[in-house]
Amino acid sequence: MATAFRDIQPESYEPEQAHPQHGVIIGGPAARAKRIEYGILLSSMVLGSLGALYWTLTHATGWVEWSAFLFGYILINMGVGIGYHRFYTHRAFEAGPKMRLAIGIMAQMACQASVLKWAADHRRHHAFSDRVGDIHSPYIDGHGKKMSKWKGLGIAHFGWLFDNTTSDMNVYGKGLIDDPQVLWCHKHRWGIAIFSSIIFPAIWALMFGGPEHIIGTILIGGFFRNFFFLNFVMGVNSIGHVFGSQRFPGKDGSRNNWFMAWMTFGDGWHNNHHQHPRSAYAGMMWWEVDVNGYIISLWEKMGLVWNVQRAPKYVRDSTGNWVQEKKLAAKQASREPEEMSQADGGLMFQDAKNDSGSETTEAALTKA
Repeated sequence: MATAFRDIQPESYEPEQAHPQHGVIIGGPAARAKRIEYGILLSSMVLGSLGALYWTLTHATGWVEWSAFLFGYILINMGVGIGYHRFYTHRAFEAGPKMRLAIGIMAQMACQASVLKWAADHRRHHAFSDRVGDIHSPYIDGHGKKMSKWKGLGIAHFGWLFDNTTSDMNVYGKGLIDDPQVLWCHKHRWGIAIFSSIIFPAIWALMFGGPEHIIGTILIGGFFRNFFFLNFVMGVNSIGHVFGSQRFPGKDGSRNNWFMAWMTFGDGWHNNHHQHPRSAYAGMMWWEVDVNGYIISLWEKMGLVWNVQRAPKYVRDSTGNWVQEKKLAAKQASREPEEMSQADGGLMFQDAKNDSGSETTEAALTKA
């Protein structure tokens, strides 16, 4: 169904150059559409933010403009963390059709592309985190070339939006490309973006201020709000893989970063998340504030969501390592990151066995 959209790679496309990782496509119509779409979204946010700066310096702004900013920031923060990330990417809980549509719309109000693309790309990130194939690693680019520290941070932050690789929906879009709510959100993504950036702030200005507040509220509570938050989401990709602590060191550079966690309502506990990607909660200790996790718990109590996935509890052993509370006698086994299941489209990274005792990730993906 999703291939009916022009921005999704057509089945007939044959890339001239094959990517070394299965499920990553080089070039083609989808890569061009990706650059155009992200170019429009990012440039509108940047120009709107510059306009917000000018407006703030030359006009009196007050609670109308900044309350719109704050309310919108909370809304899209929930949308990205709960909608894009924990539900559509990782299936951390279940919800009915109306709830799925609501959190999909809320996510796309952040103007970070459609649920379909965001979730598929993020599944690819988990498939090859900080290895060849990762969509936004600060260590290697989209083609697997190593980068310097500062160039890598730039590529992981915004540069990856404009490379010529795309995620194969047949691999990373499982459970998405045939989901009616996902496809509805994808089809209406530009309308949702316009509503979020312009219409919603204008209505807010008229409700709580007057016509004289419309321009300022659109600039501050629309475009600047989206750009401000976007930098923290991208910061988890870049800063969150370089700066911070690791409770579970090993396979990738993911970090727990308290500042990023505060600004993203919990997603900055990134090392925790990479250890247990299907968990609805990124914070694992009481001091790791995870607002989106608390909201999911509230929704669960209200009956809006169910089958909420939870990570096991961890404690420190005698050597200071973090181990699962009920598996102190099996520390090494418990420190292996969990595999994302085929059922959630997420991958399938348990290497299958061949005659020599191991098989490539590509072979495992092919079987999936």
